[in-house]
Amino acid sequence: MKEWKLGINIGGGLAATEKEMIRYAAAAGFDACFTNWKPDFDAEGLAEEIAKAGLIYQSIHGPFRSVEKLWDEGDEGDAYTDVLLQCLRDCKASDVPIMIVHPIKGMDRHTPREPGLVRFARLVEEAERLGVKLAFENVEGIEYLHTVMERFGDSSAVGFCWDTGHEMCYNFSEDVMARYGNKLIATHFNDNLGMTDPKEVTWLDDAHLFPFDGIADWQGIMDRIARDGYDGILTFELTSKSKPGKNTHDQYAAWTPEEYFRQAYERARRVAALSK
Repeated sequence: MKEWKLGINIGGGLAATEKEMIRYAAAAGFDACFTNWKPDFDAEGLAEEIAKAGLIYQSIHGPFRSVEKLWDEGDEGDAYTDVLLQCLRDCKASDVPIMIVHPIKGMDRHTPREPGLVRFARLVEEAERLGVKLAFENVEGIEYLHTVMERFGDSSAVGFCWDTGHEMCYNFSEDVMARYGNKLIATHFNDNLGMTDPKEVTWLDDAHLFPFDGIADWQGIMDRIARDGYDGILTFELTSKSKPGKNTHDQYAAWTPEEYFRQAYERARRVAALSK
């Protein structure tokens, strides 16, 4: 069996500080982690904490609250491009090799437009200059991922981040890896219960459950990883809280943050053990 390095997100709605979660992740056995970017981000300070814990700082997740503005005319799109560029520069400053990028936000967005490609071109050019890779993630509005990868996929700075849960609840279970597995540079492994309505994409179905608590075919997922020859870190993106009106995460409520990371590590090991 292949020996995988295993990573996890620092966050997930836990009642703990980032520094505490970094320590808990390391104590549980994880090899790597990633963090979410925010405007007051102390990238270099956080990198020091992660290094002290003996973890690999695998990636920084770029902001996406207003990323849909990139595809529209107007100053808001230009301003948000500058936000993404700052995140990219923070990756460089903290020696983080990968920035995770959502190409779009919005369940009703399906028509990529030229302003978005112009702005993403700026991001790709800066990533090439800095030597940081952009991992574009499969999210809602899969057309935007296809458009970005078609335009920029040949760049040495562009790769793919595979979110297994998004594939089931946002991408109608399309085998996105069949299209971009050769560009895979990051994973966001998580589970969910599929689509509540097979015709409607909704944020509420994006549960980010622990593996084996949903309907994901984890053997099939690992088989697809093997098919495309990925040998990087298996990174898991999980959360401790249910979406509004759901009770999917009730089973996690009794866990301390330390236990949460221990349980996550055991699930990650179960997934890795499916490797052939």
